[in-house]
Amino acid sequence: MDKYQIIAIIAGIILLLMLIVFTSRKRIVKTYEKYLRISNKANLSGKQLAFISKQKLGLDDLEFALTDIKLGDAYSPKYKTLILSNEVCNTASLSSLTIVSHELGHAVQHKKRTPIYVLSQIITAITKFTNKFIIPLLVIGTLLFLLKYPNDSLGQILMIISGSLFGLHVLRLIILIPLEYDASRRALKYLKENEFVSPNEYRKAKKLLGIAAQTYIVALFDDLFILNKKRKK
Repeated sequence: MDKYQIIAIIAGIILLLMLIVFTSRKRIVKTYEKYLRISNKANLSGKQLAFISKQKLGLDDLEFALTDIKLGDAYSPKYKTLILSNEVCNTASLSSLTIVSHELGHAVQHKKRTPIYVLSQIITAITKFTNKFIIPLLVIGTLLFLLKYPNDSLGQILMIISGSLFGLHVLRLIILIPLEYDASRRALKYLKENEFVSPNEYRKAKKLLGIAAQTYIVALFDDLFILNKKRKK
């Protein structure tokens, strides 16, 4: 296999992953919009569920904020704030309950200081600093290696450091996957135990969170392409 065949294979894999990223995002938006038109058994909006849950889950210091960004719902551990999009906040839909309960799952993880949550916060804090050096070290290291200045070793060392920092970035992304799955598990359990949804609605909520879980895995590849550090969790 010559170098052109290798390049073609790598390019094909990258294009395939980019296609998966695009289609997965479209699928989650389509399902979200579909369930946004379906009411829930409890007839609660996202805002109402959030306020009820603050007491039920013992999240006494939880604050609330609004965002105009569609599907921009998130939990901010720094400010202990549940951020809700306008649609989720004000609509008594199945999508609203599902998304809010998922973000509440993160709030509970934070409150209980679950091991996976603590680990993700530590690595996120580290990579927030180290990711800045990945590309510069790679570029400088490659140039020094090609120019053999002052020798081959320095360029190689810089490239190895860059690769190690990139590996840490990948580790952070991998850790986020079980973190998100755990939040979804907590969300479904909470909705079921408190009878906020009917059995049929529960299955649909599980489907929505299942599709969302696929996007977390796809986001791993997405971030690998662009070193995208903008992560809401």
